[in-house]
Amino acid sequence: MVYIKHIVSSIGLNTWGLVLYNNLLSLLISPVFWVLTREYREVFAAVGSSGGDWFRIDAFSAVALSCVFGVLISFFGFAARKAISATAFTVTGVVNKFLTVVINVMIWDKHATPFGLLCLLFTLCGGVLYQQSVTGARVEPVAKPRDNGEPDAENAILIEKKEGDEDK
Repeated sequence: MVYIKHIVSSIGLNTWGLVLYNNLLSLLISPVFWVLTREYREVFAAVGSSGGDWFRIDAFSAVALSCVFGVLISFFGFAARKAISATAFTVTGVVNKFLTVVINVMIWDKHATPFGLLCLLFTLCGGVLYQQSVTGARVEPVAKPRDNGEPDAENAILIEKKEGDEDK
């Protein structure tokens, strides 16, 4: 996540640019995985069994809606990566898994074991208790003024500056 944060911060694209670039790269590499996983066989079998009726509005709507949600998830993911630290983004992602797990437990009987749910709860407690680390104070030399009001570089004193202090 730290490397991705570095790339997102330094590449110079806006959020939509990152989304389109990411999806273009995924689109270019996906045929390699279609061949490696032999998924192309299932696609050709489905096309062959369709009987010439390739366009069905219900299937098209489901795929289009899935694409819209995928682009939105990508957009908000890149926007969050730009806005917060890599660690905060990771913690946010882990905490957001809670809703998915709750829905899974409520709907299906094939879900995590009680020990797995306890481990997830432990992780979520860590996410809730997480705080951004505070950077230490930095010490900067500042010239002490002479009696005539001009700075004296030889007799500089060290002043402790904390993050957020304004330069005076």
